[in-house]
Amino acid sequence: MLEKNDLEKLCKEAVEASVEAGKLIQSQVDQSYRQQEKQGGYSKASQVVTEVDFKAQAIILKHLAPNIAKHDLGLLTEEAADDESRLIKDYFWCIDPLDGTLPFTEQRPGYAVSIALISRSGDPVVGVVYIPDEDLCFSAIKGEGIVRNGQSFSLAKSADDDSLNIYIDRSMQDASYFQELKAKTRQWAEGQNLTNVYYHIGFGAVRNALSVLSHRNACYFKFPRKEKGGGSIWDFAATRLIFEELALPVTNSKGDNLHLNSPDTTFMNQQGVLYASNRALANHLKHFKFS
Repeated sequence: MLEKNDLEKLCKEAVEASVEAGKLIQSQVDQSYRQQEKQGGYSKASQVVTEVDFKAQAIILKHLAPNIAKHDLGLLTEEAADDESRLIKDYFWCIDPLDGTLPFTEQRPGYAVSIALISRSGDPVVGVVYIPDEDLCFSAIKGEGIVRNGQSFSLAKSADDDSLNIYIDRSMQDASYFQELKAKTRQWAEGQNLTNVYYHIGFGAVRNALSVLSHRNACYFKFPRKEKGGGSIWDFAATRLIFEELALPVTNSKGDNLHLNSPDTTFMNQQGVLYASNRALANHLKHFKFS
């Protein structure tokens, strides 16, 4: 069992790793680099990878390798095969060296570095996100609140009280249920006396989740589906802890625990995800039934 001082040291190392990797990423936005496709989920965003992803991963592993050995930690990282150490060790590092590779290649906002330490039970105990284009680093230790760029972080009062902001992936626009979804969310907004509904499309999963924090009424979600995809464990590990530390809803699409260590797959398509800025909105969304 890791003690509080262990978690503090591990979080500090993850912060340092994320910032160094993020600085490398930002330095390459307008540079030439190799790009290729990989075997991923059903969306283009899950299939694109660049040499920058691998370089960022190498930087992170350089930082974390000593504590992996010291504490006998497992490892799950996007750009390497799952060795299933996550199913054996008490804790494992879960790394997405460049979440939002597609927006990165398109030279627009939406990418981030995400590092989390997860218990074998599938619950994050350390979460770190670095946003390279904004030079912002969020970190969390379970039960200790949120730190942003070295300062304690709490939610600021939002000025968009009359709007509902919905963050989704590009692929959801092509889903058969998208028009029904729009109608149902519009109905909820009207019931809350909200005059506008805005859809935000094109960020990676990490930035989608963190963007919810900027609004009074906002959500980010993925519904279950048969096809492999729906994001992977590393897409949601750090942001799950950030939301929990802020006492905001973060669950699977049915409103149950967002489990982050399935022995069957690293994909999340079987359970879906739901992030929301308030409980009323989360309760409404979890009753949606789509396939």
